[in-house]
Amino acid sequence: MKKIKAKANIQRNPTRHSRVRGNPEEHHTIENFRLDPRLRGDDTILKQKRNLNIELLFGLFLTFLGFLYFFYIILIHSQFLFKKYNPIQAEITYSQSQWQQSQNISPDKVLDEWAIKNGYTGWKNYMDETGNKLKAESQKLKIIKSIQSKGVSDSFLYSYVGYKYAHGANPSLLNPEHPPLAKYLIGCSIRFFGNEHMMGIGVAFLSLLLIGIISYQLSRSIMTASISLFAASLFPLFTDQIIHGPQLELYQLFFFLLVLHFLLMWIKKKKMIFCTCAGVFFGMLLSTKTVVPFFLLFGAWLTFSFWEQWKTLIVIIGIGILIFIATYYQFFLLGGALRTFLGLQKYIVTYYGNAHIPLLEFAGNYLRLIYTGSWKFWDSSRTISHYSEWNLLWPLIFSWGMWQLRSRWNKNNGYRMLIIFIILYNLFVFITPIFPRYLLLLFVPLVILL
Repeated sequence: MKKIKAKANIQRNPTRHSRVRGNPEEHHTIENFRLDPRLRGDDTILKQKRNLNIELLFGLFLTFLGFLYFFYIILIHSQFLFKKYNPIQAEITYSQSQWQQSQNISPDKVLDEWAIKNGYTGWKNYMDETGNKLKAESQKLKIIKSIQSKGVSDSFLYSYVGYKYAHGANPSLLNPEHPPLAKYLIGCSIRFFGNEHMMGIGVAFLSLLLIGIISYQLSRSIMTASISLFAASLFPLFTDQIIHGPQLELYQLFFFLLVLHFLLMWIKKKKMIFCTCAGVFFGMLLSTKTVVPFFLLFGAWLTFSFWEQWKTLIVIIGIGILIFIATYYQFFLLGGALRTFLGLQKYIVTYYGNAHIPLLEFAGNYLRLIYTGSWKFWDSSRTISHYSEWNLLWPLIFSWGMWQLRSRWNKNNGYRMLIIFIILYNLFVFITPIFPRYLLLLFVPLVILL
């Protein structure tokens, strides 16, 4: 009976028996069967691990290629990018062309400055004193023609102004048309590195990192994140910000990506620190380019994205406004009051209103640029310009991205927030006289979406 019971125990519990009898080979065979999914015919886990490893390796390879191309662009343009800034020469160049820095936008300013230089209080005063409309019109044409060959580029202007800001200049008196933050950063680059491009290179590098991080936050896919980073590094609008910088659009993109990143963190974890950070960078975003239109754009984006979370909306916008005002610290240190500050913002709106650009005539001009590489400039002759770096990927990325809006809408709240911005920015540039670099803030979100 004891032998029969022992055999029954062996059949019921072979593992225990093998341990008791000290049969390690039999024991390992049974343990391997339990632990190794291949012996059970279940290789799903192994396939998942294998696919994850392949995805990780390929993602790291694409990320490496993206940053390799980024540094290659810097290397081949190093003679220009690392050239030491010469403030004395910049002062001479600026003094010879200071009338026309914004003549394409506001001819009235050019005429006023000419009249003031010649002893009048402004162009209107000159016309009143002259009393001859034909003579005044003839003089106006001479002024405009005389300064057409004395233009300075936007990158030169922002470098010059940034240098002045970094040395204590009042931002309300020098190129007040755009808020000061990005120009402060350009000026700090000159002051600490002796070069106006170094800060932009660092911002571009961090922007690429943020593109990959945000893409991963949305998709939870290493492959998707690396493709987004790689595609952005190759896109001409992005590399042009480095080669032909410094420009304000790169800094605007950087702060937009930071706002988007912390909003995604807030959606996921609901921690106040992320909401606060989003508000801080929202204020910095407002302080990069003309505040009124972009406040309406970004404010509408936040409102449509968080209309059910009105407390969150108030916190982000409230902090953003405070940070925006704080970027004018030098203005207040030099005696500026809040009332004067509000008057400055009103002046900026009036300044662009004096351009008298017929917006309906240029409506949809950005679509022409995307699909053909050409766009109509808003000078008096309505010049048709062509962007030399345009290629067929532009219409393909744009068309495919717009097609994907509906399918991505229901994936998660993060995608929905990004799609709202893409729709609003399309409407924004539809009625905005366009430059190619204005599309940077459209194509990077599309690349992340894809």
